[in-house]
Amino acid sequence: MAVALALSTLLWATTTAPRSGAGEADMLGTAWLAEDISGRGVDDGTRSTMEFVKPGQVGGVAGCNRYFGPLVLDGGTIAFGNLAATRMMCAKPVMVQEQRFLKALAQAKRLDLGHEGQTLLIYADGAEPVLRFSRIVNK
Repeated sequence: MAVALALSTLLWATTTAPRSGAGEADMLGTAWLAEDISGRGVDDGTRSTMEFVKPGQVGGVAGCNRYFGPLVLDGGTIAFGNLAATRMMCAKPVMVQEQRFLKALAQAKRLDLGHEGQTLLIYADGAEPVLRFSRIVNK
């Protein structure tokens, strides 16, 4: 009984709920790798990333092309301005993921940090995230 109680306490302590209200100071200098886009996963070998490079700016790789541009991040709400991107062509599956990724960014309205700051969830209007990221450490 004591082992089961200790195990359930350990599980509860390590599965922290998402923390709403992440602000710009929380995100500045962090980099993230997309693990899921609109509930459809990501293609193996295709990296879609997001980096909070400086105040009011975001950048990364959408899949094939680099993107960058303005963002407003305030207490858990997020909005991307007009993002610019390079214009290279890649294999069709990579380009398909890139388009899904950019579409999800355009829908973004709020974000949550979870699992001790190692997971980033971005939501549009629904209860399910449109993007799920894992933190890139020592990028």
